Amino acid sequence: MARCSRSDCRRWRPDVVVRYLCTGLSVDGAWFCSAVCVEFAAQQRLRGIRRHGLPAPAVPALRLGVLLLHQGAVTPADLSQALGSQRLSGRPLGAELLSMGVADPLSILRALAAQAGVNYLASVDATCVRNAPGGLSNDEVRALGVVPIQFHQSTDRLVVACRAPLPRAALFALRQLTGWTIEPLLVTDADVRTLTESYGTGAPASARRAGFVNVHNVGDAAAHIAALAATARTITLIEAHSDSATFVRVKSLGGVDTLFMRDDEENQEWQAATTLH
Repeated sequence: MARCSRSDCRRWRPDVVVRYLCTGLSVDGAWFCSAVCVEFAAQQRLRGIRRHGLPAPAVPALRLGVLLLHQGAVTPADLSQALGSQRLSGRPLGAELLSMGVADPLSILRALAAQAGVNYLASVDATCVRNAPGGLSNDEVRALGVVPIQFHQSTDRLVVACRAPLPRAALFALRQLTGWTIEPLLVTDADVRTLTESYGTGAPASARRAGFVNVHNVGDAAAHIAALAATARTITLIEAHSDSATFVRVKSLGGVDTLFMRDDEENQEWQAATTLH
């Protein structure tokens, strides 16, 4: 006998009716008697969402200036001057050194990668992301701030390009959403912008499900989840959290819908972005 998973409902149906007439809806393996109960449960779940990020590295990172000196990319005098002017400009040290013309972008990128403990790409070819490796939508890429550039299906490993400082919370969120191993590579800010603009632009029309729905609060988001459940009959939800945003992926046989919420927006505006499963 199937009982509704909404705690204050608990309507039931005989198993044979559920099995052969496909009555009710399934969310994460839990049976609900109606879309109304799915919406109620989704609201309760979404209101309980909290942010989680990657733990800080156990060993503090070396200072960028120390790494640049060690690499011979700058002189002690140049570094001292940059640190002094940085206190007035408020710019990151790398940007200050670049503006002074005493360090080149590749040296800065190499030092930033060493500081984060990851590899880097000196240059990128934007054509590698036109077919949307990893199957994310362009909206997800923009929201996360990282761009998938290569997916190794045999090992479920996704290589992504990102800017410094390493967006650990966003990388953790992507790992939660996909279940894949994420390998970050640092690239310049300009390369991140170029890759983001190119991501998915070459994917065939049959692989894109158009339509992005703006929902303005948790209630609207729950209604969207309930509507998807009513259509697909069976869905699963995956939650992920970044520095200032929450993601909820709604998976069904037809595809994946990603709900995106910026935590710093007063009206808690969400965006529902549809991507291929």
